[in-house]
Amino acid sequence: MIMTTSQFTQWRSIAWKSSAAAAASIFLTSIYFAIILPLFGFTFEMLDDHVAAINWYVKAKASGVFQGLMICYFISQLVLLPVPFALHNLVSKTHNSVYSFYFALLGTAGVIIAMAGPIFIFANIPELANAAVKGMVPVDILVMTGNMFADLTKDFRLFSEILLGIWLMGFGFMISKSTAHKVKSLIIGVFGITVFVIPAIKLADPYMHSEDYIGLVLAGCFILLSIVAYKSKPEEIIG
Repeated sequence: MIMTTSQFTQWRSIAWKSSAAAAASIFLTSIYFAIILPLFGFTFEMLDDHVAAINWYVKAKASGVFQGLMICYFISQLVLLPVPFALHNLVSKTHNSVYSFYFALLGTAGVIIAMAGPIFIFANIPELANAAVKGMVPVDILVMTGNMFADLTKDFRLFSEILLGIWLMGFGFMISKSTAHKVKSLIIGVFGITVFVIPAIKLADPYMHSEDYIGLVLAGCFILLSIVAYKSKPEEIIG
């Protein structure tokens, strides 16, 4: 099927606007995490000490603050959801459409898995915490259950980042043959390698802190994707 100029314009608009929104959302989430949460007693050591994090959650009555972080993270993934296939539709006519499709599929799967984490937290932790505060559930039971949920949510996030890394790596190197976007696409590919490797190492070494900054790398990737999509022309992408 031949893509019309009107269709190209529509996909380009979705790709660059959604990529830019994802980058902005990730930056806002990072600011919320680094500045707002510490104002309520949260410390970065709690990222790896789930018992301390859950005790903080209960004793500081910080459910609203923590849920705000989950909402920010969920929004950053929600606006990213259409990007992989929007970009696939832009490049599939001049690049290997099979590879492009599977890279987009992995990217979309990564986003969906990332969205599952906050939903899982919302569905379980607040009610358990409220029950613990009211004395209906022993705090040690909350800690044990919350620790299990936190580990599961972390694994969701790391697996999501690995899939996003494969997508970014594949997409970036795939379009690097385009002279109009060669440098930007190569940078996206290299960033993709970083997004893939660091979470994979984190799965083996839970106390590695480099993964804490992956969000900023992803935001940089999405800014570049937004620029590539915005500056793309039909003759450059679809021939």
